[in-house]
Amino acid sequence: MKAVKKVFVALSAILVWTAVPAVSANAVSIGQTCAKTTLGTRVSIGVSKKPVIVVCRNVAGRKKWIRAAVQTLATTTTSTSTTSTTVPEPVINFTDVVDSVDPTLHTITVEGQRPRKYYLNVPSTYTPGTASPLIIGFHGIGGSSSIFREWSKLDIYAEERGMIAVYPEGYGPEFGVEASWNAGLCCGLANLNELDDVTLTSAIIDSIEAKYMIDKSRVWAVGFSNGGMLSYRLACELSEKITAIGVGAGSLMSKTCNTTKPVSIIHLHGSSDADILFNGFGFYNTRDVVSNITTVNAHFGCTDVSATLSKIVGQTDWKWTCPNGIDVQVIKYDGQGHEWTFAWTKEVIKFLFAHPRK
Repeated sequence: MKAVKKVFVALSAILVWTAVPAVSANAVSIGQTCAKTTLGTRVSIGVSKKPVIVVCRNVAGRKKWIRAAVQTLATTTTSTSTTSTTVPEPVINFTDVVDSVDPTLHTITVEGQRPRKYYLNVPSTYTPGTASPLIIGFHGIGGSSSIFREWSKLDIYAEERGMIAVYPEGYGPEFGVEASWNAGLCCGLANLNELDDVTLTSAIIDSIEAKYMIDKSRVWAVGFSNGGMLSYRLACELSEKITAIGVGAGSLMSKTCNTTKPVSIIHLHGSSDADILFNGFGFYNTRDVVSNITTVNAHFGCTDVSATLSKIVGQTDWKWTCPNGIDVQVIKYDGQGHEWTFAWTKEVIKFLFAHPRK
């Protein structure tokens, strides 16, 4: 969000919300029915001790309260200090329903889009009031959240290091085809139907932030293959929220990348990957990995420091340093094919924790 107006005023800091009709906020909660309320009515409620705007909408034929507008923040101080008014981020209206049998399974419906599922793992070490990193794991094409969850073993690190982990489900199996993500120029039914997986991810982040305290300097997207492709797209189009990504055997599939904030990236790839070639082209007509990764932060003045890296048998490394503590790194593993390994998980987690956004 960018400052658009400056004035001088002698006031204390205030929080400005969209005006709302006089409806009792005490009787309102996200997902609750609003059958006796006029559609479009907005109220401010408290969620985890934070004000949240909800709106009465028609969801699957029923009127429900769903999360609505983002606040507009006006910061003022006494005397002749500067006051800046900010423009709110685009509003995402959605419902997020917890499964009655499996409390880790959620169905989130962004207004105007199809319902999507994701699994949420909150570690037993989570402490209300203490900010936790948020990691979102995206499976590859034809995979599933449970498969990537098992392969990556991210839940182990979630428990050890206090991360909240999320595993969304790709689009397709409900129609009898393999699951996929719309990563730009790929892949599957998600791409064919032009699904907005960027807005979906943004809504998932918003929904989790409404319930838990999240460390906004550590919000990460990690993905394998098509999931890595989506992680790249999120770095390009959702850098206001995504601070770093970990990509395994993926590629940037967008024609352009206009990230507004620098994003730390670690990209792991096998030299013998026959599905997504390290040097580019192949079935998915990808770019080579090195030029691919430098596209994301190209306008932030990153410096190639690859020559300073120690040589490790069996792998080749490239690295760039960028402003604000951002690093970009590629590791090519000799002889490895198209697969995610637990060793990759350890490498990614080490990198992510070392690179909070400053």
